[in-house]
Amino acid sequence: MQQKLTLPAKDGQGQSEILDCREPVVIIGANGSGKSRLGLWIEQNHPQPEKIHRISAQRALDFAEYVQLKSLEQAEKELFVGIVDDIERWGGLVAAKNVHRWQQNNRDSSFSVTPMLNDYDRVLSVIFARKTQRDSQLAERVRKMEFERKNERPEMPVSPDETLISIWNDILPHRQLTIKDGKITVSMTNGVIYQGREMSDGERVALYLMAQCLCAPDESIIIIDEPEIHLHKSLMSKLWSKLEEAQPNRLFVYITHDIDFAASRVGARKIWIKQYDGGNQWIWDEVPESEELPEAILLEILGSRKKILFVEGERGSLDYKLYQAIYPDFLIMPRGGCEKVIESTKAMRNNSSLHHVEAFGIIDMDYRGQDEINSLQKSGIFPLNVALVENLLCVPEILKIVAENQALDSQDICQKVSDFLINTLTTELEEETSKRSASEIRFQLSSFNSKVKTEDDLKQQFTGLGNSIDVSQIYKNNLNMYEKVIELKDYKKALLIYKKKVICDKISKFFNLHHGEYRNLVVRLLSTERKDAIVSGLKNYTPPLI
Repeated sequence: MQQKLTLPAKDGQGQSEILDCREPVVIIGANGSGKSRLGLWIEQNHPQPEKIHRISAQRALDFAEYVQLKSLEQAEKELFVGIVDDIERWGGLVAAKNVHRWQQNNRDSSFSVTPMLNDYDRVLSVIFARKTQRDSQLAERVRKMEFERKNERPEMPVSPDETLISIWNDILPHRQLTIKDGKITVSMTNGVIYQGREMSDGERVALYLMAQCLCAPDESIIIIDEPEIHLHKSLMSKLWSKLEEAQPNRLFVYITHDIDFAASRVGARKIWIKQYDGGNQWIWDEVPESEELPEAILLEILGSRKKILFVEGERGSLDYKLYQAIYPDFLIMPRGGCEKVIESTKAMRNNSSLHHVEAFGIIDMDYRGQDEINSLQKSGIFPLNVALVENLLCVPEILKIVAENQALDSQDICQKVSDFLINTLTTELEEETSKRSASEIRFQLSSFNSKVKTEDDLKQQFTGLGNSIDVSQIYKNNLNMYEKVIELKDYKKALLIYKKKVICDKISKFFNLHHGEYRNLVVRLLSTERKDAIVSGLKNYTPPLI
């Protein structure tokens, strides 16, 4: 079902925006971006305020042991408006809601938009009142059929309490919920029964949210502020999916700062708040689509006010830990391999709707030649000044710091590690030369123009490219480079061209450490008073990002 959602102007000025929504909406923004106030704005500016049911982030989770039974009219007015009196004498529905449902003075422009909503008993009263109404109407139909001597089974509509119990038992199968005689109880599989008031916070909020959404008026817009509060992540997505399924003709609008929650609403329309002026002006936009960037990553980027740095590795990996220390003012986004870093950085920088987000990428130098480096830098992607991130731990500045930490002669250690690397490179000279040459050839082949229209064009392109690649010369040039590094015992240049992760682990022995312990020690030292010295040393081999 399509619903119209009224939002303030996208650019903070001009006319309100009206979105035609066939799917749920997630509004996401950082803390302080005016999310809750935007929920209030939507409620107060919708042309049909009676169709808006807003659920506050601050909600009391306590309720009486016995729910007070009321007429349906009384229960609904108390829940949705806060009073049963004549609404018009309070200045209309919006004003009456502000004063009675939200307990706020409508004349005070500085009132809080996140008051404690204490309506648990009221929403449960509506659940019981609707069940009573359903049962009463059903009894009337049965009596009428008996009077008319009709041998038919009357239609029995599902009441909100039955839907609520069904959803509860589905997401919490080990906790059977019972709603009966104005009382709520929970039965565990081991036979233990406890009162509704004894529920955990997670159970209470789940029951509360179910009841609120199932009581929302037909064809209404349900605004849920911080729908993830108190809910375990394993239940959160399933709960909201079940409620959306149970209420197909209601529009669910979620307001959140939780990236995981926003990403869990697959298929929802997502809006992110860019800027808020502290009053009633927001700058917002819909989350752009990107085939190269997963939505969860895109949402995290949009929710951050930092520049973005895509790196290799995973969260918790060596790359991630080092780059967090070296670039504290950036949001570090690990993307696995170098190809994903290149792809993600280009996607961010080429997406016109993300032009305000500064994005960079850092990758290992690997065997890249200068032409490839120049091409990458044009897209904001910069290789390290060492072959691998592991080699950063082997630069002289870091060797000296670790040697001092281990009470060893730093000059002696540096010489031993240098000799070890040069000897290793000498032993693996042919292998390293071949791999570097293969990488260079592969890069040249990547320039093959596939946008040809005829077979002759294809052959001409292939022949021309093949003839332009002199394999013997490429190999000879690389061999000369390696031999010169070995001859000069150029340790820093060796770190730039030697591409094997094991070197970082093998030098552990020079520090009287077990194999592989050296890297762990360097990472631990980043949490000590030696951090500044380590970061300063690493910055000599990492690109400055401006």
